[in-house]
Amino acid sequence: MTVIELKEKLIKKIITTNDEELLEELSWIIDVEEPNNEIHVMSEGEIEAVNEGLAQLDRGEWISNEEANRRADEWLKK
Repeated sequence: MTVIELKEKLIKKIITTNDEELLEELSWIIDVEEPNNEIHVMSEGEIEAVNEGLAQLDRGEWISNEEANRRADEWLKK
């Protein structure tokens, strides 16, 4: 995909979305507005996901970054 094609795709998505959270994140990422310095309050689902991740780590259920990259490369080839 060329830079022009990518820009057009992003512009189209921005114009057609009504997802305020997505638009705020994009705005922050590309520094259109000053970053929001408010503390993010995690939702119950986010807290549960973090706790589950920590529990998996405690149980030794993890893979190295190299292994994760290898798996991602395999999945992308499919």
